[in-house]
Amino acid sequence: MPGFTVQSVADGCVTLTTTGTNYQNLFKLGGADKPLTVGQRVHGTIHATAWKAELVSAGGNYVEPLLGRPRRMQGVIKAANAAANELTVHVGYDVTVKLPDQYRTFQFPVGARVGWDNSDIPTFQPDAAITVNSAGG
Repeated sequence: MPGFTVQSVADGCVTLTTTGTNYQNLFKLGGADKPLTVGQRVHGTIHATAWKAELVSAGGNYVEPLLGRPRRMQGVIKAANAAANELTVHVGYDVTVKLPDQYRTFQFPVGARVGWDNSDIPTFQPDAAITVNSAGG
């Protein structure tokens, strides 16, 4: 799981850089137990809601745009949760994406590549158990 570094925090949102990528993405900040600070290294989960999704055969794992609010994401499906109608997808980092009502997880097999457009700003939920400071592991 790649780590993130906090680039900025403002107005209930956090901009994170992703270790090993050029991504600097803006997310709504989910209930953090402690305030995040610029330069802090963190781990956590990202949750997105799609307004459309499709299986794709070409292209790699990506987030568009590289800077700012993720609007389009594409990657390999790692897991499916049929009860919640959600997929876990690796796009450069892992994202749990809630599918719209007209789609069902059985339409998207694990190991396939899926692309989707986000209906809103995805949420970053810091994992308090493994949040570390910029000097730590």
